[in-house]
Amino acid sequence: MLRVTADVFSGRPDPTWIISDESEARAILRDVMKERHLTAESAPADAGLGFRGLLIEPVTDEIAHDFDLQGSLYLPAGPGAADHRANALAERLVASMSKAQPDNAAIQGGAAKAEAAAQVPLDAALQTFLTQQLERTSRTSQADARGAAGAEAAEATAEAEAAVTCTIELGAFNPGFWNNDVSVRSSNNCYNYASNKRTNTFAQPGRGCGNMYKAITCQEVTRAALCDRLHRRFDCFPDGEKPRYLVALVVAPGPGFVDYHWYRKQKEGFWGHKPGSTAARNTDNSNRVITNPETCNRGPYTQFCGYFYTCRSQLIR
Repeated sequence: MLRVTADVFSGRPDPTWIISDESEARAILRDVMKERHLTAESAPADAGLGFRGLLIEPVTDEIAHDFDLQGSLYLPAGPGAADHRANALAERLVASMSKAQPDNAAIQGGAAKAEAAAQVPLDAALQTFLTQQLERTSRTSQADARGAAGAEAAEATAEAEAAVTCTIELGAFNPGFWNNDVSVRSSNNCYNYASNKRTNTFAQPGRGCGNMYKAITCQEVTRAALCDRLHRRFDCFPDGEKPRYLVALVVAPGPGFVDYHWYRKQKEGFWGHKPGSTAARNTDNSNRVITNPETCNRGPYTQFCGYFYTCRSQLIR
């Protein structure tokens, strides 16, 4: 058997499925091993937001032994693929989703435990999105759109900015804190990075306060984050809540791919972020340093939801 994980989300746990048919699993591995030079240990450093690749893991020691696999294989796909052969292999793996079983162990364990909103259905819409991403040749962003909550927040921000200035703290950019340990990198997401709290739980907005988001929309993720004690921008925190970081929320509205993503402003003047279980960075999907999260290349995360402050007493898990 094989476990396949699509490395695609930033906030939500990635979709994972099991290829239980032994002959199918071995046939796929044979094809992958013929092109092993196309694989890597992890996602490319510049993978960015959106579909980055597929993690392939043997579930039984027999398959691991027969194919001389000491661990997992990572197949960069989509815009980050080495060449068309990598995307052809990725397409076959994505197609296996329709006949595979959800990885219940992954769903029941870790950050996704008991939260239906974080679970990702292995449906036709997701499969179609992943297949379409394999046809893309660059990480160009879709046209930006501001969700209803984002529009309201922008209007409120414009009014508040004229009247209020809040004191905040800006931390120095330190990607090694998130990247140097493989376990830390894989167990913390964009919400952890924005909050600057390494919980190793793939933290979800609202889970800390016991009222997680019910849908991936600007309005719902905002509600959940405020429940975790974040404030909207220009709703100031007292000094007792230091450090107070300025962060930004965006959403990928679908169809097929629905997710959220967070950025945090750094002391150096740019913005840092961490796309899911991949490395923290300060560049967008065009490999440009992020000076404005509203206008940077965010790939499929086309809805800008607004700015917020984190705080010392933030509830996050």
